[in-house]
Amino acid sequence: MGLLDLVQKTWKTLRTAIKTLLDLNRTFEALVSRIHQGACLPCPEPTTSYWLENPPFPNLVDIQSAQLPTKTHNVIIGSGITGVAIARTLLQQTNRKNHYIKITVLEARDICSGATGRNGGHVKVAPYEAFDALERKFGRERAVALTRFQLRHLEVLREVCESEGVEGAECRGVETVDLFLDDKVFEGACRVVERMKTLLPECEVKVFQAAEAREQFSTNNTVVGALSYEAGAMWPYRFVTSIWNTLLQEYPNQLTIETNTPVISIERDPAGNAYTVYTNRGIIHCNHVVHATNAWLSHLLPSFMTKATGVRAHMSAQNLGYHSYQTFHGNRSWSIIYGENDYDYMTQRPSAKGMGDIMLGGGTFRSKDDGVNQIGVWDDSCIDALTSAHLAGILPVVFSPDKEARKPEQQERFLQQHWSGIIALTADSLPFVGKLDGRLSGRKSQRHSAGSSEWISAGYNGQGMVFAWLCGTALAVMIMGLEEENIPASPGYPGGILSEWFPKELLLDGKRFDRIDILDLADQLYNGPGTNLFKVL
Repeated sequence: MGLLDLVQKTWKTLRTAIKTLLDLNRTFEALVSRIHQGACLPCPEPTTSYWLENPPFPNLVDIQSAQLPTKTHNVIIGSGITGVAIARTLLQQTNRKNHYIKITVLEARDICSGATGRNGGHVKVAPYEAFDALERKFGRERAVALTRFQLRHLEVLREVCESEGVEGAECRGVETVDLFLDDKVFEGACRVVERMKTLLPECEVKVFQAAEAREQFSTNNTVVGALSYEAGAMWPYRFVTSIWNTLLQEYPNQLTIETNTPVISIERDPAGNAYTVYTNRGIIHCNHVVHATNAWLSHLLPSFMTKATGVRAHMSAQNLGYHSYQTFHGNRSWSIIYGENDYDYMTQRPSAKGMGDIMLGGGTFRSKDDGVNQIGVWDDSCIDALTSAHLAGILPVVFSPDKEARKPEQQERFLQQHWSGIIALTADSLPFVGKLDGRLSGRKSQRHSAGSSEWISAGYNGQGMVFAWLCGTALAVMIMGLEEENIPASPGYPGGILSEWFPKELLLDGKRFDRIDILDLADQLYNGPGTNLFKVL
């Protein structure tokens, strides 16, 4: 090799490195720009979610009054699982005390068409992963309390379904199996499981080494180990719409639901006595405004642009076909773990023959720029092709034998449906729950009024099924000012004083608000290893 060849090769390598750095910088700048733009109104024509088809209550899909109510006590923005938990608790507890309130629920699109109607139906928290992350942040005692709060959701949601006869929700306990494809990550998880035995004895986690895992769960040699424990699965849209239907029947003069009624803006009376909510159909005057909008919170709360952002996530519904991995059942769910904070998740609808549709989601790392282009995005009207292609290929790669003879009678597996949905990513990976003062909401008044406030329960980081119901329930207790009351337990409500079951770390106050910044999380993504940014996507 001559001197000229060496110079040319060196320059080519340097030019490639410079281009890579410039591309990274442009990608990061684009990410920051999207985050700073904040949320818009939800897209009027989102991708079609499997869960929303054949609704059990067709009359609720686009329900609205002939005339928009002009006055109410509480406006709840959002008709998903958070909104219904808030409304149900407010109505039940105020009627228990013989108080009369009126609630108006405003939904930008059809009922329950946001994250609740588009997620994977997985009522699951990986206790070892949750505990490990929380312990590093809050210490051992609080990590136990926060993990237990998440684990409690399966019991609570099953109570509601059983007490109100919501059979269509298919709410059930399942054996969930985490299949590991990375030795190092599996070994780390096993170490945490061992430490948890005395701290969370009620959470039994079984460990399967490589050969046993492959035999037990009918996987191929890509799997290096597995953990199994109890979790849940359900049809969230049918659960939520069933509860709304019951509430409308029980409280016909106290509850109205206004779908296809996006909120344009909110104003507070200078005296602090009331709010005016502006919608595309008119205005509503109310005492309390409740933000149950999850990823869209910054649309009406611009100060939250740097505290949380939206992320486009993907789901698919797949028909099994007839293959050797046709051993799935509705009483089992899975996570397929490729590396640290990198996994997909899967449930199966129950069926008598074990042929229920597979609901498989995730794949965020597989999109362009390793998923960065999905952050700061609130557009669920389209899907990412690379992500959907990844989801379509998981089953045969992980569950088919390493060598499988094709038989003429085998029916091909196929992708029935794929869709996107927007989840919230908060700067400290925890939900925001509590009262919003004028500084946080941006709507200050000349004086404080106890009878007029804004509230929030949002920002679930893709873990809404193990946070949203009890967060919404807790917020309703705060709105009523009953935090110190020993409220009797009932289906869907734990009972007791609020602080006994609701973790203080989820409360949003000025100190927490000032401490966090979503760009710190973005910085970790680009400049440091070990980020938790994608742990739930």
